[in-house]
Amino acid sequence: MLNSLSEHGFKSVSGYGKRIPECVSLLKKQTWNTNRAICVVELNVLPKDMRTYLKGLRTSVAFRVGFFPLFWGLGLQVVVVCPGIKSLEQDPVDFVAKVDNQWAIIQSVFLVDPGDRSFREGRTWGQFLTGKYQDAISNELRVSYGKAGT
Repeated sequence: MLNSLSEHGFKSVSGYGKRIPECVSLLKKQTWNTNRAICVVELNVLPKDMRTYLKGLRTSVAFRVGFFPLFWGLGLQVVVVCPGIKSLEQDPVDFVAKVDNQWAIIQSVFLVDPGDRSFREGRTWGQFLTGKYQDAISNELRVSYGKAGT
């Protein structure tokens, strides 16, 4: 995923293993007016409460990649790879931010089931800036897993 996102200015982040052990890839793009991150996690089992899990992940990622609340917030794209995740009743769009809190928001969620080789995605508003990053993630997943759901 780094290859296709590096053309958009994303760079790999290191040293996150202790804080985010399930993370297999963490990328960030920071400019004077942009602070974006992409976090790919691999889980063996579904969390009991996906919303709570993602909130905790968002906090861990925000502190790892750097953000400044109310001034330089973070837009986070999350890819969750987990066997059986297709059985999750909630739609991925249920986990994205509805408003910008100027802190750290989840802008998109991609739920990937490696056993079924499928994924579902949900995106928030503001596609003018982040849509191209989300499209790149979706295209990478389509190549790797083939079937995309809504």
